[in-house]
Amino acid sequence: MPQFDSQFFPSTVFWSLVSFALMLFIVGKYLYPSLLRILDERRTKVTSDMDAARKSREEAEKLLAEQRDLLEKARAQAENMIRQAEEMARTLREEREKEVAQSVKAELDKATAQIAADREKMKAELRTETVTLVVRSLETILEETLSDTQKVVYINKAMKAIDERKAG
Repeated sequence: MPQFDSQFFPSTVFWSLVSFALMLFIVGKYLYPSLLRILDERRTKVTSDMDAARKSREEAEKLLAEQRDLLEKARAQAENMIRQAEEMARTLREEREKEVAQSVKAELDKATAQIAADREKMKAELRTETVTLVVRSLETILEETLSDTQKVVYINKAMKAIDERKAG
C-alpha cells in the first residue's frame, strides 16, 4: 500500500493535515455559523411557539372557567325561573280552586234558596187546594152554599187542627 510506504508517508500525513485544516477552516468560517444561525432560529421559533401555546392554553383555561361560571349562572337562573313558575302555577291553581269553590257555593246557595221558595210556593198552593177541598166538602156534606164568613170560620178551624197535628 502506497500510503503506508515510508517514502510517501510524511508527505501524505502533511497533505492530510493541510486538507483537514483547510476543511476545518471552511467549515468553521462558512458552514458552522450558518448551522448555528439555523439552530438559533429554530430554538427561537420553538421557544416562541411554546410561549404561544402556553398563552393559548392559559387563555383556553380562562375561557373554559368563564364558560363554566356562565353555565353555572345559567343553571341557577333556570332553576330560579322553574321555581318561580311552579310557585306561580300553584298560586294560580289555588286561586282557581277558590273561585270554583265560591262559584259552587253561590250555585248551591241559589239552588237552596230556589228550593225553599218552591217549597213555600207549594205549601201555599197546598193550603189553597186544601181550603178549597174543605169548603167544597162542607158544602157537599151540608148540601148548601156557605157564605164567605162561614168559609173563613171553617177554614180557620181546619188550619188550627192541621197545626195542632203538626205540633203534636
